Amino acid sequence: MYFEFQEQPRQGTTWTPTVDVCERLNEIVIFVEIPDVDRSDVQVAWNDGVLIISGLKRQRPSGQSVATYHCVERAYGHFRREISIKIPVDYKSAKAELKDGLLKIRLPKRAEPNVTTIPIL
Repeated sequence: MYFEFQEQPRQGTTWTPTVDVCERLNEIVIFVEIPDVDRSDVQVAWNDGVLIISGLKRQRPSGQSVATYHCVERAYGHFRREISIKIPVDYKSAKAELKDGLLKIRLPKRAEPNVTTIPIL
């Protein structure tokens, strides 16, 4: 398996964003749904073959000084996703873009070294 996903949320995580992983000819693209999350509240890191996406979705004030919620179904708080990527990638050339609640992370594939056979004498 080329990708492994963390199955259990880490302690302190209150919600888990959904993720799509797409393999193209020259890159891996990860799409993460994080609606209503500010760019400054998101971190993307690479650690020894694992892509780590974490951050905070803040609950917005209602615009009133006092509000009574009768239903709250949207999730808020800290989040974290870890994706183990077993395909060689050039993580130093990775790019991330957050637009309209969709975080897109592009990881260029690293060219495999040419394998040359060595003749046995």
